[in-house]
Amino acid sequence: MATATVQVADVGGYSGPARCFKVDPPYEGHDYVTVWVQRSFGPHQMAEAGVVPATETGACAERSLKRRPGSFTLHEDPDTPERVDGAYWLALLMLGGYTVQPTDSVE
Repeated sequence: MATATVQVADVGGYSGPARCFKVDPPYEGHDYVTVWVQRSFGPHQMAEAGVVPATETGACAERSLKRRPGSFTLHEDPDTPERVDGAYWLALLMLGGYTVQPTDSVE
């Protein structure tokens, strides 16, 4: 079963709330991915969830924030913590069928 465990609960530097996950099996040779959720920017750019391969600190593991499978457009702004968590969950599911495992300690 493909699993994702929270590595860093609140990663800075992205355009919205971001969380780093340790994924098993690795995604394209990367043990970590970061998912962020950003609000819409006016009427021309919808809210979205983005996924990138990451380091253990949550930083993008590549020189570009090229969105990977699992990234998607939301129909409305993620205005509650539950919607943000749901976007993380859906992005990981679409990335590779990852299910989020509970953890006791998160940075």
